[in-house]
Amino acid sequence: MADYWDVLFLDDFMGLLDGVDGTYYGMIDQLVTSRGKTFFGCWFSTFSSYIIRLRGHHSQIHEQEGYEMGLLPTTFYYVLREHKTKMHDYWPVKKLFYAREFPVAWRNIDFDVS
Repeated sequence: MADYWDVLFLDDFMGLLDGVDGTYYGMIDQLVTSRGKTFFGCWFSTFSSYIIRLRGHHSQIHEQEGYEMGLLPTTFYYVLREHKTKMHDYWPVKKLFYAREFPVAWRNIDFDVS
């Protein structure tokens, strides 16, 4: 995998986390991961879902590709295969709403703010 991707792990940043309580590592991991160029998450994972929601907010702030529709073209699900590119298309909120994130969580949320 290292031949194709620059893969980093939380352990790669441990030198920056001296004195940080280990109970914060999961949240730190989510914040760092949300800023990555590409993300592969797991369908039904609330951990992955929060990273995807953060990526959605970042896409709006930085007007990244697909932001007008709330799309995340560099975000993928690695399982289940049929869900791999679900974040590449707009989907309204529908049941099983706990299984994934929906663009309504980040798209046009500041629309009426001047």
